[in-house]
Amino acid sequence: MVNEELYEDEIEDLADEESTEHVLNGGTGFSREAFDDAEHHATENEWQAETASDGYADEPYEPQPSESQASLDSLGQLTLALTLRCGSLELTLGDLRRIAAGTVLPVNGVTPGFATLCHGDRVVAEGELVSVEGRLGLQITRMASQA
Repeated sequence: MVNEELYEDEIEDLADEESTEHVLNGGTGFSREAFDDAEHHATENEWQAETASDGYADEPYEPQPSESQASLDSLGQLTLALTLRCGSLELTLGDLRRIAAGTVLPVNGVTPGFATLCHGDRVVAEGELVSVEGRLGLQITRMASQA
């Protein structure tokens, strides 16, 4: 019996909402959502007409030379971590455990005296290992092509 009373209350609430909606719509039969959509479209259409008339809608943004130069200058101050790679090798865990001072390991993919300059996994340049005031240096022999 309690369920029946709750059901009847819900039906009465729905009927009240429908009549209120009918009054809000002025008895026209249009729903509030349809009215809001029409208002939204009118506003969007007005905005499109305004932006088309001001000449900015179809023009791509092109920074002024001073803006792009300032951006390049500030980017030029960024520090990047680069690595030198002189080859690769694969060892088993057992081989790695057996190496000691004096062990010679064969390295693949490199010519003696040459190395590759990398940023992360990306190759930047290749070069020859040289001495620079008693320290190891890299003389660039070939730049990587830009993708």
